[in-house]
Amino acid sequence: MKRTLLILEFVAAWLFVNCNGAVLIQAPEMKMVIMNETHVTVIWEMNSAIEDNTDFLGYNIYVYTDSIALLTETGEELNKFNSQPVQDTMFQADGLVQDSIYYIQVRTVNKDNRVGQYSSVMPFMQVSPRPEFTVVMKLAVVGQNVNDSCALRLSDATITADSVMADSGADIWVRIAGNTVSVVSPHIHPLYGVDARMTRSYNMGTGDFDAFPEATTEPELFEVNFNAGDILFAKTEDGNYVKIYVESIDAQAGIVNILYAYQNIAEFPYF
Repeated sequence: MKRTLLILEFVAAWLFVNCNGAVLIQAPEMKMVIMNETHVTVIWEMNSAIEDNTDFLGYNIYVYTDSIALLTETGEELNKFNSQPVQDTMFQADGLVQDSIYYIQVRTVNKDNRVGQYSSVMPFMQVSPRPEFTVVMKLAVVGQNVNDSCALRLSDATITADSVMADSGADIWVRIAGNTVSVVSPHIHPLYGVDARMTRSYNMGTGDFDAFPEATTEPELFEVNFNAGDILFAKTEDGNYVKIYVESIDAQAGIVNILYAYQNIAEFPYF
């Protein structure tokens, strides 16, 4: 009788272990999201405790417009964006639209195709694709009455003369005084500032365009000096954030080349 009970206990224990299968594995910590015009790339930390686990199969990526839907403990209920478990520590989600805010999340999946929980540190990151432009502008010369091609409407990269800034809806203009190059809000132009738009800017210093996915410092200045290689953030009077990279300055020719991303969702400081 005792032997029979021992056998039954052993069988029960064996069934308990094997029926539970592979263990659920913790979620990785997301580091950065890089946005483009129609896609976003999410990057997360490589964690050996995750990837060295013998039950680990890969990662699932979830892209939702409802953040609450991602806060479920049972990941099997979610629709993953990837077709197969991701083996890398980055993933590009294509086919997204610019007028929507998305919430992106990364979870692990084990060899039994069971999905782990979301990260309690950072459950998701906010993203939205945005337009990107490269423009060549002329530097307005201080003291000159009319300066051609020095003003820029950021929403669609329309370049105009400073004399028509108010009518064109330009958000910034660029000028040179001696060796100093500046981006300036149209409303403080000495001749054409009446009824012109108001834009605030901030210079983050030298940096890589993709290394600044968020405007962490609120732009507050109406005039900001800059050099080639600088990253600037601007905010229009409509609340749209803009990330600007100064590609080059030719002071002798009086031109500046800039690359910029325009976040067309107001009050959304992510890029």
